[in-house]
Amino acid sequence: MKILLITDNLYPELGGSFKAITDTSKILTKNPKFTCRIVIKNNGKFKKRLDLFFLIKNFDIIHYFGGWSFFHFKVLVLSFIFKKKTIITPMGIYEDWSLSQKKFKKLLGLNFYQKFILNKVNAIHVTSKSEMKSLQKISSNKNIVLIPHGIEEKKIINKKIFNGDKKKALFFSRLHKKKGIEELVDTWLKIKNNEWELHIYGPDYDNFKEKILKKINKNKSIFIFEPVFEKKDKIFKDFDLFILPSKSENFGYVVLEAMQNGIPVLTTNATPWLTLEKKNIGWIISSDLKDLEKSLNKILHASKSEFQKKSINAQNFTKEYSWDRIENRYFKLYKKIN
Repeated sequence: MKILLITDNLYPELGGSFKAITDTSKILTKNPKFTCRIVIKNNGKFKKRLDLFFLIKNFDIIHYFGGWSFFHFKVLVLSFIFKKKTIITPMGIYEDWSLSQKKFKKLLGLNFYQKFILNKVNAIHVTSKSEMKSLQKISSNKNIVLIPHGIEEKKIINKKIFNGDKKKALFFSRLHKKKGIEELVDTWLKIKNNEWELHIYGPDYDNFKEKILKKINKNKSIFIFEPVFEKKDKIFKDFDLFILPSKSENFGYVVLEAMQNGIPVLTTNATPWLTLEKKNIGWIISSDLKDLEKSLNKILHASKSEFQKKSINAQNFTKEYSWDRIENRYFKLYKKIN
C-alpha cells in the first residue's frame, strides 16, 4: 500500500505539527505492508515545484495535513478526480478559536470549498474529542476518526524537583497570541514571586518577541531564549513547572513532551488535557487573565512533595501515548479505507 503524506508547510518551527507528521511517517515505514513518502511545498527555506498529477497518480492513499490553502484544494480535488482514497488531518484549523480569526474570510472558504472537501474525503483524522466536536459541527462526514499523536517511550528516571537555587517555570512554544504568551508575561510581572523564574523558548510570530521584550524590560525573573528544536530533553530536565496558557489546541504535543520529562503542567480548558487534574499531573484553568493570576499565585507556593507526586504521575501517564500502543490504530485506519 503506497501512502502519500502531503502538506503545504513543514519545518521545525511548526513545533508539534512537524513532530506529528514526521513521526507518523516513521511509524508507517515500520510496517512492511506500507510504503510511505512525505511531500511538502514549503520547507521553510524555499518552495518546491511539484508535479501533483504524477504524485497523486502513483499513490493509493493521499493523506493531507492542514487546510485552507489553494494547494490544499488542488491536492484533494485531484485526488477525487483520480479516485484515490483520501484522509485529512486538519491540525486544529477548524477549532472555534481558529475559525474566529479572519472570520469572514474563513466563513467564505468553508462554504465555498472546505465543507465539500471535508464531506467527500474517506476519513477525517482528529487528535482529541474537542476537535471531533468541532468537525461534527461543520461536516456531515461519518468517518471522523480519533487517534492521538504518539510519542516514543523512554525509560522513566525520577526527576529532581526544586533542585536549583531558583524554582523554574518553562514556556516552550510559538510566540503567538494563540498560545497566551502575552497574558502569561503580564501575569508573571504582576505576581512578583522572587523564588521563581520564567524561561521562554519559541520561534517568533508577528513580532511577538519584540513585544514581550519590551514588557520584560529589566525584570530579572523572566528570560527569553532562541527556539530549540532538537535535544529538548536537555532543557526540560531543568524545569519544575510547564505553562501553556493556550487559547486553542487540537492536541498540544509539547504538553506530552513536558509530561514525559516529569514536569507538572499548567494549561487551559481550551486544550484537550482536562484529565491532568484528575490524574494529579497538573492544573487546568480557564483562559481568563484573573484565573491565571489566581492559579499561578497558588501553584508557585505549592509544596515540593506536591510537585514531586505530579512529576511521577506525569511520566507514568505518558505511557498511554507511546507509539507502541497507538501505531496499530493508524495501521487500521489506512487498511480500512483502502
